Amino acid sequence: MRFLSVLKAMARHSVRDMMNLFFNLFFPLVTLLIFGYVFSGIYSQSSLNVGFYGQKLPMVSGIKYIEYPTLSQLKDAVNSQKIDLGVTLEGTSLFAYINPANIQSSNYYSSIVKSIADEINKSKGINNVIGVERNDISFTGKHLDYLDNLIPGILALSIFSAGIFSITASLAHFRDKKVIKRFWTTPLAKWEFYSAFISEKMVESFLSIILLFVAAMIFFRPPYSIDLVRFTITVLAGTFGMMGVGMAILLISPNARVASEISSVLYTVIMFFSGVYFPLDLLPKFLQYIAYGLPLTYLVMAMKSAMGIAPMSDLFFYLTIGIMFFGSVLVLLGFSRIFKVE
Repeated sequence: MRFLSVLKAMARHSVRDMMNLFFNLFFPLVTLLIFGYVFSGIYSQSSLNVGFYGQKLPMVSGIKYIEYPTLSQLKDAVNSQKIDLGVTLEGTSLFAYINPANIQSSNYYSSIVKSIADEINKSKGINNVIGVERNDISFTGKHLDYLDNLIPGILALSIFSAGIFSITASLAHFRDKKVIKRFWTTPLAKWEFYSAFISEKMVESFLSIILLFVAAMIFFRPPYSIDLVRFTITVLAGTFGMMGVGMAILLISPNARVASEISSVLYTVIMFFSGVYFPLDLLPKFLQYIAYGLPLTYLVMAMKSAMGIAPMSDLFFYLTIGIMFFGSVLVLLGFSRIFKVE
Protein backbone atom coordinates (compact mmCIF):
# COMPACT_ATOMS: atom_id res chain seq x y z
CA MET A 1 0.00 0.00 0.00
CA ARG A 2 2.89 2.35 0.73
CA PHE A 3 4.10 1.78 -2.82
CA LEU A 4 0.72 2.87 -4.22
CA SER A 5 0.65 5.93 -1.97
CA VAL A 6 4.09 7.02 -3.17
CA LEU A 7 3.08 6.30 -6.78
CA LYS A 8 0.02 8.55 -6.43
CA ALA A 9 2.13 11.28 -4.86
CA MET A 10 4.62 11.05 -7.75
CA ALA A 11 1.79 11.26 -10.27
CA ARG A 12 0.32 14.36 -8.61
CA HIS A 13 3.75 15.99 -8.57
CA SER A 14 4.24 15.29 -12.30
CA VAL A 15 0.82 16.71 -13.18
CA ARG A 16 1.56 19.90 -11.24
CA ASP A 17 5.03 20.27 -12.77
CA MET A 18 4.39 22.45 -15.81
CA MET A 19 7.94 22.07 -17.14
CA ASN A 20 7.66 18.30 -16.94
CA LEU A 21 4.32 18.27 -18.77
CA PHE A 22 5.64 20.62 -21.45
CA PHE A 23 8.76 18.64 -22.33
CA ASN A 24 7.20 15.19 -21.97
CA LEU A 25 3.77 15.72 -23.54
CA PHE A 26 3.12 19.04 -25.25
CA PHE A 27 6.49 19.86 -26.84
CA PRO A 28 6.80 16.51 -28.71
CA LEU A 29 3.16 16.76 -29.82
CA VAL A 30 3.58 20.33 -31.08
CA THR A 31 6.82 19.31 -32.84
CA LEU A 32 5.06 16.40 -34.52
CA LEU A 33 2.16 18.52 -35.77
CA ILE A 34 4.33 21.42 -36.97
CA PHE A 35 6.88 19.28 -38.82
CA GLY A 36 4.17 16.94 -40.02
CA TYR A 37 2.12 19.65 -41.69
CA VAL A 38 5.20 21.44 -43.03
CA PHE A 39 6.65 18.38 -44.73
CA SER A 40 3.37 16.74 -45.72
CA GLY A 41 2.40 19.93 -47.54
CA ILE A 42 5.56 20.30 -49.63
CA TYR A 43 4.71 17.63 -52.19
CA SER A 44 0.99 17.21 -51.69
CA GLN A 45 -0.40 20.15 -53.62
CA SER A 46 -3.48 19.04 -55.55
CA SER A 47 -2.78 21.56 -58.31
CA LEU A 48 0.34 23.59 -58.96
CA ASN A 49 -0.14 27.14 -60.23
CA VAL A 50 2.31 27.65 -63.10
CA GLY A 51 2.43 31.00 -64.88
CA PHE A 52 3.64 31.29 -68.46
CA TYR A 53 4.33 33.99 -71.02
CA GLY A 54 4.44 33.58 -74.80
CA GLN A 55 3.88 30.22 -76.45
CA LYS A 56 1.19 27.90 -75.19
CA LEU A 57 2.45 24.92 -73.22
CA PRO A 58 1.23 21.29 -73.27
CA MET A 59 -0.97 20.06 -70.47
CA VAL A 60 0.76 18.22 -67.62
CA SER A 61 -1.06 16.37 -64.85
CA GLY A 62 -1.25 18.37 -61.60
CA ILE A 63 -0.59 21.75 -63.25
CA LYS A 64 -2.91 24.70 -63.63
CA TYR A 65 -1.57 27.21 -66.16
CA ILE A 66 -2.04 30.94 -65.76
CA GLU A 67 -1.14 33.14 -68.75
CA TYR A 68 0.53 36.55 -68.31
CA PRO A 69 0.64 39.21 -71.04
CA THR A 70 4.23 40.28 -70.32
CA LEU A 71 7.38 38.67 -68.97
CA SER A 72 7.63 41.42 -66.37
CA GLN A 73 4.19 40.59 -64.97
CA LEU A 74 5.11 36.90 -64.87
CA LYS A 75 8.26 37.64 -62.86
CA ASP A 76 6.32 39.91 -60.50
CA ALA A 77 3.79 37.11 -59.89
CA VAL A 78 6.59 34.69 -59.02
CA ASN A 79 8.28 37.27 -56.81
CA SER A 80 5.06 38.01 -54.90
CA GLN A 81 4.30 34.24 -54.69
CA LYS A 82 0.97 34.62 -56.46
CA ILE A 83 2.05 31.58 -58.48
CA ASP A 84 4.33 28.68 -57.59
CA LEU A 85 6.66 29.07 -60.56
CA GLY A 86 6.84 30.66 -63.99
CA VAL A 87 7.99 29.30 -67.36
CA THR A 88 8.55 30.71 -70.83
CA LEU A 89 9.34 28.83 -74.04
CA GLU A 90 11.66 30.67 -76.40
CA GLY A 91 12.76 28.65 -79.40
CA THR A 92 14.45 25.52 -78.09
CA SER A 93 14.91 26.87 -74.55
CA LEU A 94 12.47 26.54 -71.67
CA PHE A 95 13.16 29.12 -68.97
CA ALA A 96 11.95 28.57 -65.40
CA TYR A 97 11.46 31.27 -62.78
CA ILE A 98 11.46 30.09 -59.15
CA ASN A 99 11.26 32.21 -56.03
CA PRO A 100 14.28 31.46 -53.77
CA ALA A 101 11.93 31.77 -50.78
CA ASN A 102 10.47 28.39 -51.85
CA ILE A 103 13.78 26.63 -51.28
CA GLN A 104 12.10 23.60 -49.70
CA SER A 105 10.17 22.99 -52.93
CA SER A 106 12.83 23.97 -55.48
CA ASN A 107 13.71 20.36 -56.40
CA TYR A 108 10.05 19.54 -56.82
CA TYR A 109 9.51 22.56 -59.05
CA SER A 110 12.56 21.61 -61.12
CA SER A 111 11.06 18.17 -61.71
CA ILE A 112 7.82 19.83 -62.85
CA VAL A 113 9.72 21.93 -65.37
CA LYS A 114 11.44 18.75 -66.59
CA SER A 115 8.01 17.16 -67.07
CA ILE A 116 6.85 20.17 -69.11
CA ALA A 117 9.99 19.95 -71.27
CA ASP A 118 9.38 16.23 -71.88
CA GLU A 119 5.81 16.93 -72.98
CA ILE A 120 7.03 19.64 -75.36
CA ASN A 121 9.54 17.22 -76.89
CA LYS A 122 6.88 14.56 -77.30
CA SER A 123 4.55 17.03 -79.01
CA LYS A 124 7.31 17.74 -81.52
CA GLY A 125 8.05 14.05 -82.09
CA ILE A 126 11.33 14.18 -80.16
CA ASN A 127 12.05 11.36 -77.71
CA ASN A 128 14.96 10.99 -75.33
CA VAL A 129 17.41 8.29 -76.38
CA ILE A 130 17.69 7.10 -72.79
CA GLY A 131 14.76 7.67 -70.48
CA VAL A 132 15.15 7.87 -66.73
CA GLU A 133 12.46 6.31 -64.57
CA ARG A 134 12.64 6.42 -60.80
CA ASN A 135 11.50 3.43 -58.75
CA ASP A 136 11.47 3.55 -54.95
CA ILE A 137 12.11 0.17 -53.31
CA SER A 138 11.32 0.35 -49.59
CA PHE A 139 11.91 -2.17 -46.82
CA THR A 140 8.15 -2.54 -46.30
CA GLY A 141 7.16 -2.59 -49.95
CA LYS A 142 5.09 0.54 -49.30
CA HIS A 143 5.68 4.08 -50.44
CA LEU A 144 7.45 6.01 -47.68
CA ASP A 145 8.09 9.74 -47.72
CA TYR A 146 10.10 12.07 -45.49
CA LEU A 147 7.28 12.42 -42.96
CA ASP A 148 6.98 8.65 -42.55
CA ASN A 149 10.65 8.54 -41.56
CA LEU A 150 10.34 11.63 -39.36
CA ILE A 151 7.59 10.35 -37.04
CA PRO A 152 9.63 7.46 -35.48
CA GLY A 153 12.42 9.96 -34.83
CA ILE A 154 10.05 12.28 -32.99
CA LEU A 155 8.75 9.34 -30.94
CA ALA A 156 12.34 8.44 -30.01
CA LEU A 157 13.00 12.08 -29.17
CA SER A 158 10.00 12.04 -26.85
CA ILE A 159 11.42 8.99 -25.04
CA PHE A 160 14.76 10.76 -24.76
CA SER A 161 13.07 13.87 -23.36
CA ALA A 162 10.94 11.91 -20.88
CA GLY A 163 13.96 9.98 -19.65
CA ILE A 164 16.45 12.76 -19.00
CA PHE A 165 14.00 15.41 -17.79
CA SER A 166 12.26 12.99 -15.41
CA ILE A 167 15.57 12.75 -13.56
CA THR A 168 17.01 16.24 -13.98
CA ALA A 169 13.72 17.95 -13.18
CA SER A 170 11.63 15.78 -10.84
CA LEU A 171 14.34 13.95 -8.92
CA ALA A 172 16.56 17.04 -8.75
CA HIS A 173 13.59 18.91 -7.27
CA PHE A 174 13.17 16.20 -4.61
CA ARG A 175 16.88 16.40 -3.79
CA ASP A 176 17.00 20.21 -3.57
CA LYS A 177 13.87 20.41 -1.43
CA LYS A 178 15.25 17.73 0.93
CA VAL A 179 12.26 15.53 0.18
CA ILE A 180 14.45 12.44 -0.04
CA LYS A 181 16.02 13.23 3.31
CA ARG A 182 12.59 13.17 4.95
CA PHE A 183 12.10 9.60 3.80
CA TRP A 184 14.67 8.55 6.38
CA THR A 185 12.19 9.51 9.10
CA THR A 186 9.47 7.25 7.65
CA PRO A 187 9.19 3.45 7.44
CA LEU A 188 9.27 3.74 3.63
CA ALA A 189 11.80 1.33 2.12
CA LYS A 190 14.23 2.53 -0.51
CA TRP A 191 12.98 0.00 -3.04
CA GLU A 192 9.45 1.37 -2.64
CA PHE A 193 10.66 4.86 -3.54
CA TYR A 194 12.76 3.53 -6.44
CA SER A 195 9.98 1.40 -7.90
CA ALA A 196 7.28 4.08 -7.46
CA PHE A 197 9.40 6.77 -9.11
CA ILE A 198 10.45 4.56 -12.04
CA SER A 199 6.94 3.13 -12.52
CA GLU A 200 5.39 6.59 -12.65
CA LYS A 201 7.95 7.77 -15.22
CA MET A 202 7.41 4.64 -17.32
CA VAL A 203 3.66 5.23 -17.38
CA GLU A 204 4.28 8.87 -18.26
CA SER A 205 6.59 7.87 -21.11
CA PHE A 206 4.06 5.38 -22.51
CA LEU A 207 1.26 7.95 -22.32
CA SER A 208 3.41 10.43 -24.23
CA ILE A 209 4.24 7.87 -26.93
CA ILE A 210 0.61 6.74 -27.23
CA LEU A 211 -0.53 10.36 -27.53
CA LEU A 212 2.03 11.05 -30.26
CA PHE A 213 1.29 7.85 -32.14
CA VAL A 214 -2.47 8.38 -32.08
CA ALA A 215 -2.00 11.98 -33.27
CA ALA A 216 0.26 10.78 -36.09
CA MET A 217 -2.25 8.15 -37.21
CA ILE A 218 -5.19 10.58 -37.07
CA PHE A 219 -3.57 13.51 -38.86
CA PHE A 220 -1.05 11.87 -41.24
CA ARG A 221 -2.01 8.16 -41.58
CA PRO A 222 1.52 6.77 -42.07
CA PRO A 223 1.77 3.24 -43.56
CA TYR A 224 3.43 1.49 -40.61
CA SER A 225 3.53 -2.20 -39.75
CA ILE A 226 4.01 -2.14 -35.97
CA ASP A 227 5.79 -4.99 -34.23
CA LEU A 228 4.15 -4.57 -30.81
CA VAL A 229 6.77 -6.63 -28.99
CA ARG A 230 9.67 -4.64 -30.40
CA PHE A 231 7.79 -1.37 -29.99
CA THR A 232 7.06 -2.01 -26.30
CA ILE A 233 10.59 -3.20 -25.58
CA THR A 234 12.02 -0.14 -27.35
CA VAL A 235 9.95 2.25 -25.25
CA LEU A 236 10.86 0.47 -22.00
CA ALA A 237 14.56 0.13 -22.76
CA GLY A 238 14.80 3.61 -24.25
CA THR A 239 13.24 5.21 -21.19
CA PHE A 240 15.63 3.32 -18.89
CA GLY A 241 18.60 4.28 -21.03
CA MET A 242 17.71 7.96 -21.15
CA MET A 243 16.98 8.00 -17.41
CA GLY A 244 20.53 6.72 -16.98
CA VAL A 245 21.80 9.69 -19.00
CA GLY A 246 19.68 12.01 -16.86
CA MET A 247 21.05 10.46 -13.67
CA ALA A 248 24.62 11.05 -14.86
CA ILE A 249 23.76 14.71 -15.46
CA LEU A 250 22.11 15.01 -12.05
CA LEU A 251 25.11 13.58 -10.18
CA ILE A 252 27.45 16.21 -11.65
CA SER A 253 24.99 19.10 -11.14
CA PRO A 254 24.90 21.06 -7.89
CA ASN A 255 21.18 21.86 -8.16
CA ALA A 256 18.04 21.38 -10.25
CA ARG A 257 18.52 24.59 -12.24
CA VAL A 258 21.97 23.59 -13.47
CA ALA A 259 20.79 20.04 -14.22
CA SER A 260 17.85 21.38 -16.23
CA GLU A 261 20.07 23.75 -18.21
CA ILE A 262 22.59 21.02 -19.03
CA SER A 263 19.73 18.74 -20.12
CA SER A 264 18.22 21.44 -22.34
CA VAL A 265 21.54 22.11 -24.08
CA LEU A 266 22.19 18.38 -24.48
CA TYR A 267 18.67 17.85 -25.83
CA THR A 268 19.04 20.64 -28.39
CA VAL A 269 22.43 19.44 -29.63
CA ILE A 270 21.73 15.71 -29.72
CA MET A 271 18.42 15.94 -31.58
CA PHE A 272 20.17 17.43 -34.63
CA PHE A 273 22.88 14.75 -34.80
CA SER A 274 20.92 11.55 -34.20
CA GLY A 275 18.99 11.01 -37.42
CA VAL A 276 15.75 12.48 -36.08
CA TYR A 277 15.21 15.22 -38.67
CA PHE A 278 17.49 14.11 -41.51
CA PRO A 279 19.51 11.01 -42.48
CA LEU A 280 22.95 10.60 -40.92
CA ASP A 281 24.42 10.20 -44.42
CA LEU A 282 23.89 13.93 -44.97
CA LEU A 283 26.30 14.77 -42.15
CA PRO A 284 30.03 15.29 -42.75
CA LYS A 285 32.09 12.20 -41.95
CA PHE A 286 33.48 13.52 -38.66
CA LEU A 287 29.96 14.38 -37.44
CA GLN A 288 28.78 10.89 -38.39
CA TYR A 289 31.37 9.46 -36.00
CA ILE A 290 29.93 11.69 -33.26
CA ALA A 291 26.37 10.69 -34.18
CA TYR A 292 27.13 6.98 -33.83
CA GLY A 293 28.40 7.66 -30.34
CA LEU A 294 25.06 9.14 -29.21
CA PRO A 295 22.42 6.92 -27.57
CA LEU A 296 19.53 8.68 -29.30
CA THR A 297 20.89 7.55 -32.70
CA TYR A 298 20.37 3.91 -31.79
CA LEU A 299 17.01 4.60 -30.20
CA VAL A 300 15.85 6.16 -33.49
CA MET A 301 17.10 3.13 -35.42
CA ALA A 302 15.36 0.73 -33.02
CA MET A 303 12.11 2.70 -33.23
CA LYS A 304 12.17 2.64 -37.05
CA SER A 305 12.74 -1.10 -36.91
CA ALA A 306 9.86 -1.60 -34.46
CA MET A 307 7.56 0.45 -36.71
CA GLY A 308 8.52 -1.59 -39.76
CA ILE A 309 10.12 1.06 -41.96
CA ALA A 310 13.83 0.15 -41.70
CA PRO A 311 15.64 -3.18 -41.46
CA MET A 312 17.55 -4.05 -38.31
CA SER A 313 18.92 -7.50 -37.53
CA ASP A 314 17.69 -9.25 -34.39
CA LEU A 315 21.24 -9.34 -33.03
CA PHE A 316 21.78 -5.60 -33.48
CA PHE A 317 18.30 -4.76 -32.19
CA TYR A 318 18.63 -6.73 -28.96
CA LEU A 319 22.22 -5.57 -28.48
CA THR A 320 20.93 -1.99 -28.69
CA ILE A 321 18.11 -2.80 -26.27
CA GLY A 322 20.55 -4.46 -23.87
CA ILE A 323 22.74 -1.37 -23.82
CA MET A 324 19.66 0.81 -23.21
CA PHE A 325 18.62 -1.36 -20.26
CA PHE A 326 22.05 -0.71 -18.80
CA GLY A 327 20.61 2.71 -17.99
CA SER A 328 18.62 1.03 -15.21
CA VAL A 329 21.92 0.15 -13.51
CA LEU A 330 22.99 3.78 -13.69
CA VAL A 331 19.63 4.85 -12.27
CA LEU A 332 19.89 2.49 -9.30
CA LEU A 333 23.50 3.48 -8.63
CA GLY A 334 22.42 7.11 -8.80
CA PHE A 335 19.60 6.52 -6.34
CA SER A 336 22.05 4.93 -3.90
CA ARG A 337 24.41 7.88 -4.24
CA ILE A 338 21.62 10.42 -3.67
CA PHE A 339 20.38 8.62 -0.57
CA LYS A 340 23.91 8.56 0.81
CA VAL A 341 24.39 12.25 0.12
CA GLU A 342 21.09 13.08 1.73
